Amino acid sequence: MKIKGLSIFVMIVSVILLAACGQQAQTNPQATIDAAVKATTESQQNVQATIAASVKATTQVQSSSQQTTIDQAVQATLSAQPTPDYASMSEEELAALIEESVNKALTDYETTSTAVTQTTSDGTVTQEEAAATYTTAYNVYYEAAYAEEMIQAYYDYYGAYADEALATMTAMEQNLASISDSMSEITTIMEQGAATATAAIDQLNAAATQAQTKAGELQTKAKGLQEQVKTSLGKREDGLLNLSANNIADNQVGAIGQANDFLEAFKSALSDGKFSPEEMTNIAQLAANARASLNKTGDPKLQKLGGSIEGLTRQAARGDWGRARQGFGDFERSVPKRRK
Repeated sequence: MKIKGLSIFVMIVSVILLAACGQQAQTNPQATIDAAVKATTESQQNVQATIAASVKATTQVQSSSQQTTIDQAVQATLSAQPTPDYASMSEEELAALIEESVNKALTDYETTSTAVTQTTSDGTVTQEEAAATYTTAYNVYYEAAYAEEMIQAYYDYYGAYADEALATMTAMEQNLASISDSMSEITTIMEQGAATATAAIDQLNAAATQAQTKAGELQTKAKGLQEQVKTSLGKREDGLLNLSANNIADNQVGAIGQANDFLEAFKSALSDGKFSPEEMTNIAQLAANARASLNKTGDPKLQKLGGSIEGLTRQAARGDWGRARQGFGDFERSVPKRRK
């Protein structure tokens, strides 16, 4: 249930893919991230408008048919959104979208918390209040679940590196799961109508209080996420690009052979869309050797290949798979065949 129908970020994928196709390797990644976040906000506004319209149209209907109509409208709206192609996002882009999705869930949670407080303050829940609170809690549930899905994607692609951000991701996932449980409890009660909700006011307030505690913890963790990821990426990039060559060829034949060694290793690692730490270390060492050997030849064309190798290694170190795939195609076409 956390894979299909959870995404309210219909513009994320298209923005990232369009940005990646139209830019070269030296493009500022922050521009791509900013564009994705802007598109996400616009998409969320459209989703919220659809859900709000459903609530308004059904507030005069009896309890059972009312909640079924709202449920169907929300499900249909969310199901229409595509699942992001995580393999086309860089690690930094994915981290930015995780933070954005978490912040959106937190913002809507505050709306839900306020709604529960106002709804239960007089000791009675009206049918209209039940419908409105149901919808806001329902939306937060799916936003939290979607953020959890993104975090799981981060684990799948980058978890093997044991970056500092992983501890934060784990804590965030636990907070999101707890908030989802509270929202599920609230929606279950509100879905049964005003009478049931009125009888369960203490339970509603307890669920909201539990979620409030976890929301505070989540907000603290989310604030530092992007900086942690950027710091980890910087360290990884520096470490891999600053490896010393341990095998420098004496001639062009050997240098071209090493360029092909790098090409084959990179292509093999790229086939599954992500590099293991072992693959990354091996590629970085092959890159260091090939760059040193190509530079030693004094041939400008071969030395230029060394620059391409450095760029691909940098993209791999940063988990920038989309640009790495684009750049690799050009590199593969430009590398001379092995010479005997």
